[in-house]
Amino acid sequence: MIVIYSENISNRLIYTFNVIFKYILKTSYKIVDLQTFENSKNQVCINYSSKKLKDCISIIPHTILFEKDINKQLISTEWKNDIPYFFKTNGNSLFGFDIFASTFFMVTRYEEYFPENLDNHNRFKAEDSSAYKNNFLNLPVVNLWALDLKKEIAKIYPNYNFLQTKYNYINSIDIDVAYAYKGKGVFRLFASFVKSVITFNKSELKNRFKFVLKKRDIYNSYDFITKLQEKYNTTNYYFINLGDYAKFDKNVHYKSKEIQQLIEKITLNKKNKIGIHPSYASNKNSIKIEIEKKRLEKLTNQRITSSRQHFLMLSFPNTYENLLKNNITHDYTMGYASKVGFRAGICTTFPFFNIPKDKEENLLITPFQIMDGTLNNYENLNPEQAIEKINTIITTIKKVNGTFVSLWHNSSLSETNEWENWTIVYETLVKNASGEK
Repeated sequence: MIVIYSENISNRLIYTFNVIFKYILKTSYKIVDLQTFENSKNQVCINYSSKKLKDCISIIPHTILFEKDINKQLISTEWKNDIPYFFKTNGNSLFGFDIFASTFFMVTRYEEYFPENLDNHNRFKAEDSSAYKNNFLNLPVVNLWALDLKKEIAKIYPNYNFLQTKYNYINSIDIDVAYAYKGKGVFRLFASFVKSVITFNKSELKNRFKFVLKKRDIYNSYDFITKLQEKYNTTNYYFINLGDYAKFDKNVHYKSKEIQQLIEKITLNKKNKIGIHPSYASNKNSIKIEIEKKRLEKLTNQRITSSRQHFLMLSFPNTYENLLKNNITHDYTMGYASKVGFRAGICTTFPFFNIPKDKEENLLITPFQIMDGTLNNYENLNPEQAIEKINTIITTIKKVNGTFVSLWHNSSLSETNEWENWTIVYETLVKNASGEK
């Protein structure tokens, strides 16, 4: 048991301690009054106050954990042993910085409550984040701060035993469009064919003729995905978009036999997990989440409690509040479209804290770090460069015994157009990610 003294107690404080001790370090803690703290013998004692107390670890608080409102924060980092720190505090404290306040700022996505200069899909841009501006987007800083604290505890309290944590890998597949041609219906197929002819898109016409002659659909990569799953013994998470047809929602209709057969096939594999991929349109009409979720529950004959937003549409706190209203208890959206890295500075599952409501909610968040489209379309990497970047992220996460989550699409394994030579990237990713530390 870790004993902590704080002059003030707030929901923000308790939440942050939960993230550090319960979720990352996998240990228990208790906040106590001063008398109990000073009488605590043979226990790990952390003094989170400005008081000078003997025989304990001291961290002087920043004000953010005891505030009620939301104010813009100026983030200025200093690096020690290749780890960035911010929220500097005066006095003789362990790090000279408040790692608890910094953790709260990162995992709550505090800065995203000031949405400015959003991208063309009204998303907070990676380039506007403090992590990107201060060159630590590629680091799970929250995990690193927690492990630094663990090391200091081990120095002063060598007999205290922490549970051993292990590296974990989650292979996730977003099904935005299940098939390029199958199940699309005569009208959609004819309309897209005419468009290909008018634009003289040779590649698309070639793919269409292959489908007509050989019944080969370029987005039908599911057998390949399953083959790698069996080879490397992974649990695959599928997030399926069952929204109505619209500009950014173009999946096969949920009533088509093709999508129903695909979902049945995925469901029959007990090593697969299925979640809803709320449509782009659901961001402006949250009622659609309930409709789409019920569709998936009917097709899978199971209760759906996990999700990932289509187009990674994430707005604080609205998106998560809408998910909670629809009984979603686990979300996998936390990550950027334009940059690889750690959006919340963490590679461990953690709970959502609703800052305006000052409340830890019953919604777990598992961040992802790598997305196919980020590597290819945003960062313009070739396959070799992509593999190198992926391996760097995997190594970084293994060092902190975190959870690596990759995000791929069935359509990105088509080996056509901009995705030529990218199946090797995916296979190398699965191979290296599923390997032991």
